[in-house]
Amino acid sequence: MAERRNGALIVGGGTGLGFAAAESLARRDWRVFLTSRREGILQEAARKLPPGSVAGFLAGDATKLEELEKICAAAAAALGTLDAVVISSGLGAIGSVLDTTAEDLLAVFSGNVVPVALTTRAALPFMPDGGSIIAIASIAATVAHERRLSYSTAKAAVLGMVKQMALDLAPRRIRVNALSPSLVLTDLSQGALSKEADPAQALAKRLAQHPLGRLGEAHEMGEAVAFLAGRGSAWMTGQNLMIDGGLSL
Repeated sequence: MAERRNGALIVGGGTGLGFAAAESLARRDWRVFLTSRREGILQEAARKLPPGSVAGFLAGDATKLEELEKICAAAAAALGTLDAVVISSGLGAIGSVLDTTAEDLLAVFSGNVVPVALTTRAALPFMPDGGSIIAIASIAATVAHERRLSYSTAKAAVLGMVKQMALDLAPRRIRVNALSPSLVLTDLSQGALSKEADPAQALAKRLAQHPLGRLGEAHEMGEAVAFLAGRGSAWMTGQNLMIDGGLSL
């Protein structure tokens, strides 16, 4: 009898780092179930992944528990069980304490923090044998960036939540870790850069902050997710894996 393949739910799996995570897991013979807000994006992503690696997809809002419960149930039915859950959901914003509004803060917290808690809660009934939960945070959670008040604070909250959930879920043999990339050019990061007064200058300045002399690439973050999902990190929980080209130095 063939051994069951590992299965992962990827929140935000249609684009960016979520899609890169799906690719890396698929290359390791995992099956993946994708979700994001837009069904068309999910259909396109599923076509790009290796044949047989996509168990299914379902569009939904990762800030709403009732939608996440339906998504997790569908993912578990398609995959058999959830061995890993990757939460790559985010919303960027530019602004300092001088011009960030309460509405800005609430929107960014809703887009970055709420999905981590609610996805985990919805997934737990389908992780009876333990597993790995991976939240995509940001180097901005630990290294201050100019005019990123709401985004940096929200991602710092994600790190605190990861530690708390790791402790609470350890008796269930569920590991919870965060991945904190520095700048990788995704739709989200390019959208944030486009709001700068001089996007090209802002990008050049960000590039110069990295001692290794280049930006990160999405596939590198995907490889890190695969590590956090797999057996190589089996004794690792509550940690923040920073992949930042040396920026934090």
